[in-house]
Amino acid sequence: MNRSRQEFFTTQLRANAVLVMCAALLFLAGCNYLLPASYIIEGPPKAPAAFQLPSKRTVVIVDDKINRMSRVALRVGVGDSVGTNLLENDVVPETITTRDAVALIRRMDTAAKPVSIQRICESLGAEQVVYVEIDEFNLSGGREEGGPEAVALIKVLDITNGSRLWPTAGSQAVQSSLQDINPSLISTSAGRREIEDKLAEKLGEDIAKLFYAHERRELGGRLGVKK
Repeated sequence: MNRSRQEFFTTQLRANAVLVMCAALLFLAGCNYLLPASYIIEGPPKAPAAFQLPSKRTVVIVDDKINRMSRVALRVGVGDSVGTNLLENDVVPETITTRDAVALIRRMDTAAKPVSIQRICESLGAEQVVYVEIDEFNLSGGREEGGPEAVALIKVLDITNGSRLWPTAGSQAVQSSLQDINPSLISTSAGRREIEDKLAEKLGEDIAKLFYAHERRELGGRLGVKK
């Protein structure tokens, strides 16, 4: 094949490729699904971390003062879910299991003399704590999405110098919900336990996302500051 003929075919192939791309984009536009080129190349946009955790030995303490959770294991589930996601996303170098924190609190805490978070964390050898206070844990339906819902209030404290790191005032609220749950599960104790475990794990995942960049979610949790 001579050079001029080869150049003709090359030009023709390029033109056809452009036509195919244009047709695809026009089709998507007609369906109201036209995506920017950056989305196609780079993927969906990411939400930045709300706070960058210092690279320190971290413990997650889950407090359920108003007894929203039916089992202590659910507190452990939330805390371990947070810790696992922090480690998997290289946020902190080491975490202490929430199970160890719960066991220590049970040994040290008394009604006459409640133990402080500072003392618990020092006894565990933690340098900082992600403190989680359970505000809601509801299987019968959330306010908006209609599925099981949990709300937690988050603070980060530096144990080495006894200071608050984040937020500067109040607490950061995280809301999680489960979608497409089979209603029949709620009618049995085993089914309720299954939903509770899933909701605890989901809440932990959403709390951990405060501390690393992640894909924005169009449905589900709500973030905010509670005074």
